[in-house]
Amino acid sequence: MKQNIFIIVHLLLFSTFGFSNEMFVVVGTGEAGFEDGNPGKLNKPIRITPFNENSVIIADINNHAIRLVSMDGTVKTIAGGLANEGYLDGDVKTAKFKSPHGVAFNIKTNELKNVTVTYAGVPEKSGFNDGPSNQALFNSPHGIILNEEDELIVADIGNARIRIIQNDVVKTIAGTGSFGQLDGKPTESTFKYPMDMVLGPTNDIIIADAGTNLIRNLVIGKKVSTAKYNSQLNTPHGIACDKEGNKYIADMGTHRILKIDLNGNGTILCGTGEEGSNVEQLNKPAAALVHAGYLWIADLNNHQIKAIKLN
Repeated sequence: MKQNIFIIVHLLLFSTFGFSNEMFVVVGTGEAGFEDGNPGKLNKPIRITPFNENSVIIADINNHAIRLVSMDGTVKTIAGGLANEGYLDGDVKTAKFKSPHGVAFNIKTNELKNVTVTYAGVPEKSGFNDGPSNQALFNSPHGIILNEEDELIVADIGNARIRIIQNDVVKTIAGTGSFGQLDGKPTESTFKYPMDMVLGPTNDIIIADAGTNLIRNLVIGKKVSTAKYNSQLNTPHGIACDKEGNKYIADMGTHRILKIDLNGNGTILCGTGEEGSNVEQLNKPAAALVHAGYLWIADLNNHQIKAIKLN
């Protein structure tokens, strides 16, 4: 049942290579659309996961599609599409999705499957229930990641919980279901819209808690803590981390990407602070990903994937 590409569905160009710290457009014309090829068109790309050395996989919300984006500016639809809106498992050519909000890929096997199956949850039914994956309930699941054991971890924003799928069983690993910002024992901690996650260098889970405008750290089975930094955040929607432990935050409310170093010092990496459609501007950045020497950015309302070459 477990696949190498995992998709969570939210129920309910022109390309040019850039230089260090200069943001450039990888794909997307700036206009919403659904087109493969080069130039391709996107419609609200919201999440990014690594694929191979020169490409990533994205969740394209309004196109109801999972798509492959290459650094040369080429777009290829893997599954879903405007004609495939809804819910249906099966061959990827006929499978249907409804506003996919999260995507993860197993880079250890580096293999795409041709069949889509429901990994956990009950189709078109929201709520909260831990237990066997085909009986578990979610409420607006958002960001997803794979841990070192290839287990899927889900940011369940509607339930204000972080959950894990192990051996076809769903279990809450942090959060009580109450909205708040309480640190401490994971099962006693609280969140408010935990939107995105990334694995840290020590296998801890770093969480962008959009409702509290905080960055939280989860050590499974031990504690939840709040990261200390000197930057004011406004709806942190996406988060990435490099091997040194520097964090990169897609701060949706300020239309910027912030870098926070190990000492908690924050700097503006890109974005002017004003929403816009110029190359140097962002319009509600939704996700960030460190991959293959670049910081990839999902520029939601500009319908683009942008990137910065990291030093």
